[in-house]
Amino acid sequence: MFAEPDDEPQGDDGTSLVLAAGSICWRVGQDGAGLELLLVRSARWGDWSWPKGKLEAGESLPECAVREVREETGVRVTLGVPLPTVSYVLPDGRDKAVRYWAGQVLDQTPQSPDAAEITDVAWLSVPAALERLTRPGDRAPLDQLLDLADRDRLRTRPLLVLRHAKAKSRANWSGEEADRPLTGRGRRQAEAVAGLLACWEPERLLSSPWARCVQTLQPYLDRFGAARAGRRLADSPELLPLLSEQGLRNNPARIGQTLTELLNGEHSALLCTHRPVLEAVVEALAESTGLAVRDQLPDADPWLSPAEVLVLHISDQRQLHRVTHRVHSVERYRGESGRTLLA
Repeated sequence: MFAEPDDEPQGDDGTSLVLAAGSICWRVGQDGAGLELLLVRSARWGDWSWPKGKLEAGESLPECAVREVREETGVRVTLGVPLPTVSYVLPDGRDKAVRYWAGQVLDQTPQSPDAAEITDVAWLSVPAALERLTRPGDRAPLDQLLDLADRDRLRTRPLLVLRHAKAKSRANWSGEEADRPLTGRGRRQAEAVAGLLACWEPERLLSSPWARCVQTLQPYLDRFGAARAGRRLADSPELLPLLSEQGLRNNPARIGQTLTELLNGEHSALLCTHRPVLEAVVEALAESTGLAVRDQLPDADPWLSPAEVLVLHISDQRQLHRVTHRVHSVERYRGESGRTLLA
């Protein structure tokens, strides 16, 4: 559900709910023998926990998680699979809910934490992290992360499917259908979704060449399309006519072929398309989605709202001398200025 910025989130008992987000950042130890996890120590409470922080106005939970990790530790991450939410009661009686993701480390800039908030940052082995954690409730997301690691599903790459933002209606547009642009609201949605897409830093951008799709991606390209610490992020989309409504009519089978190529590829990717094309996209994705998460895919028209993004986490598993590519987790978020996803 979504909360308007003037509404205060409510807990189950009607009291105000404090929303926060963070990440369990992981890396393979220098000796390659096991995972290392990143913990921080709070200056205010003196407890050891995962990097996290409260939601800012107009911010989505994924953006909050990425920002807080960067501010508290100097580590830049892309978000991996979602982990269990941790809930507890604050000393003032309010409920607090912290949404977590696995954090795949991209780079780490030497940075001293803000002494007013964080007094220490440490990479620890799993046994050391378990011993250092202060709050028992912080074990739940870690337990799931370790289970994913045991099943070879922790290292994932995202595939994002984005419906273009709100466009002018067909009835009010006298030009070519391919040139129908975004409305003012659509442009605001495109601005809002840009920061959300950056939480996964897709390496490839594939888009319908029609104006409303290209315009939806432009704010993201303007803000994030650049080289970052050895990673070359796309600074322009790959324009594929097959992702347009006309392309679907001309050759519907190409959608499934393209999705198969993306699932079997090595790079994270974002695909921006139209509502009529989404049915074929979802059908193709369902074939490579585990039964346990298949019902998390959209199941009815309009499939996604304007500027809504579907985030699929793909793991590559080796079975009997072959590699299988499966979608093991699905998330949905809407790019809407001033709104944030609660659940």
